[in-house]
Amino acid sequence: MGIYDESKYEINEDLEEVHGQHLRELGNPGTWGTSEQRLAIAGCARQAGIDAGLLEEPENGSQSSGGGLSSVVKKVVNDLAVFPKFFDESSYQRVINGGLTEEEFVEIVGIVARTVDLDVFARGIGVPLKPFPEAQSGEPSRKRPETATQEQTWVPTVPNFPEGGDVAKALYGEMPKPYIVRGLSLVPDEMKRHIELEQVQYMPLKHVRDFDHQHHAGLTRVQVEVVAGRVSAINQCFY
Repeated sequence: MGIYDESKYEINEDLEEVHGQHLRELGNPGTWGTSEQRLAIAGCARQAGIDAGLLEEPENGSQSSGGGLSSVVKKVVNDLAVFPKFFDESSYQRVINGGLTEEEFVEIVGIVARTVDLDVFARGIGVPLKPFPEAQSGEPSRKRPETATQEQTWVPTVPNFPEGGDVAKALYGEMPKPYIVRGLSLVPDEMKRHIELEQVQYMPLKHVRDFDHQHHAGLTRVQVEVVAGRVSAINQCFY
């Protein structure tokens, strides 16, 4: 049974499967956050969208509005979930000065991005927001990639292969990737999950330079890029 079975639209099986996996995974311990912290972050992001009028309150409630999170975490989650276009380098420095580590910040970015992704998609196809899973036991791994370093970005990243070593090869392959792809690499698990979403919602990275590749039935590559460009412009994405 898929998580979008009640949708009146036909949803690609691979997309529905990845969304279901990501929703369930939010209940697991992460790299830097416990399962309870990760669910609180996801709940805080959802509640921010509801309070801003971007989402409808689900019938079973949003389950969590960020209980147990520090004021610094709540603010960064709210800013990223609702006002990402205003989050700049000075915002990032305030977060770090407020007590968050670089690694914790990157994991929060990944959780918020995925939560907003799932919630906006559900709203777009007219189904209720999906309930979050129960918290699972276990401790965060707290493993930082050994080759992560400060490049030309706010947060440390794993350099391209070969400088980035085996971690880079596993994440990117041997072809260089731009910073927009490597932005979450300080927490490899979050980057892997971002790529999983990108593969099913946009296209596999290996086809990015193949302009004749058609990943979505009914939409040419040109049409996909027009939609992506228009949405990015509306959201004032500086990329």
